[in-house]
Amino acid sequence: MKIKRNPDIDSALTEECGQEIVEAALVLPILFLVLLAIFWFGRAFNIAGTVERAARQGIQTATQLLCASCGNTASTNAQIVASVSSVLQSDHLDPANLTAYSPPFGCTPTIAPSCTTTSNVEVCTGAPLSCGSAACQNPPVACGADAAVNGVRVSFGYRFTTPLPIANLSAITIPASAESPSEQ
Repeated sequence: MKIKRNPDIDSALTEECGQEIVEAALVLPILFLVLLAIFWFGRAFNIAGTVERAARQGIQTATQLLCASCGNTASTNAQIVASVSSVLQSDHLDPANLTAYSPPFGCTPTIAPSCTTTSNVEVCTGAPLSCGSAACQNPPVACGADAAVNGVRVSFGYRFTTPLPIANLSAITIPASAESPSEQ
């Protein structure tokens, strides 16, 4: 017994099969790029959180006095950088990607803060924590009366490089800064 085939049905099945392959070839690369972008934006947010945590750890190290029995000396810049680096390394980030970053203060105190930079980590003592009676502005203006200028600030940037240069964004600098009053 011979089965008779209908050529119209055979050609319709072949056209639909080819159409599905073309649609998949168009949609899958776009879907892959969207998933890749979601992954790398998520990683950038993760790195931003780690960098902020490293700045907070650096300020904690900078503001705590070392030991009461040996004269209550302040932490050295090398100890602050080591503290920042340990947080970065705990999230598998390279401390060599630290870049210099110095945000403006909220106001300009009469006695300028003392800032030093070690391994691209800036540590400022005598930083203004409040603007006093003046409004904090950008660009900063003179601090007002009763301004708290006994603070310490740790700031740096982290250079995040994406594996694929998308839209000429091959490297993004994620800034981090933390400030706190120093221990007396």
